[in-house]
Amino acid sequence: MQEGQTDQNPDQRTQKTMPRGPEPTIAPDAAHPRLGEQVTGSERLYRILAIGFELTKGLMVLLILLLVVHLFVVTVFRISGESMLPNFQDGQFVLVDRLSYVLDRPHRGDVVVLQFPGDPAKRKFIKRIIGLPGEKVEVRAGQVVIDDVPLAEDYLPQALTTEPEVARALRADEVFVMGDNRPNSNDSRFFGPVPLDKLIGKSQARLSGTAFGWVAQPAF
Repeated sequence: MQEGQTDQNPDQRTQKTMPRGPEPTIAPDAAHPRLGEQVTGSERLYRILAIGFELTKGLMVLLILLLVVHLFVVTVFRISGESMLPNFQDGQFVLVDRLSYVLDRPHRGDVVVLQFPGDPAKRKFIKRIIGLPGEKVEVRAGQVVIDDVPLAEDYLPQALTTEPEVARALRADEVFVMGDNRPNSNDSRFFGPVPLDKLIGKSQARLSGTAFGWVAQPAF
C-alpha cells in the first residue's frame, strides 16, 4: 500500500445512508382500536345499549305518529251486526276518515261511524246518512220522504220497505241516519237524530270481504 492511500473504497466513502420515512399508520377509531388496545366488556355493553336506545327512541316516535293518525286522521272499524246488509257485511273491516267532517259537511248517502247520544256504553255504530241538517224526514207508506219529496234509494233491494212511519224535523246540528237493512237496524227511527259531534268519521273503503275497495257515493 502506497503512502497517502487508505484501505477504503472511494464509492464506500461517498455513499450516504438515506433516512427512512415514517411507517404508515392506521388512525384508531371505534372499529379499529390501536394496536395492543382491547375493547373491554363494559365498552361493548355501552355500545349495545346506545344502539338499543336509538332503536327504542325511533320506535317510540313511530308509535306516537301512529297513535296521532289513529285518533285524528284515519282509523279502522270492524262491523259487528247485520244492520248494513247487503252492502256491508258482519265482521267486515272499513277504513274510516276522521277528517271528513272537520274539513267538509255531511252529505246524504255517506256511510258513517257514529255514537248515538245517550248510549252509556258509548258503542260505535255504522249507518247511512239519510236526512241532513234543517230537513224534515218522514217515513210514509214504506218510503223515506225528505221535505215532502220521496227519496230514491238505489242502494237498497227493490222489494225492501222502510217501517215504521216517523216524522222528524232536524235542527241545524243534526242528521238522520238509518241502516241499509231496514227491518234489522236500530237507528234514528228509534233513537232520534244524531248530533254532528257524534259523527266519528266517514267510511271510505272496505278492507275485507267480497266487496273490497272504495265505498261508492250514491247519486241523489
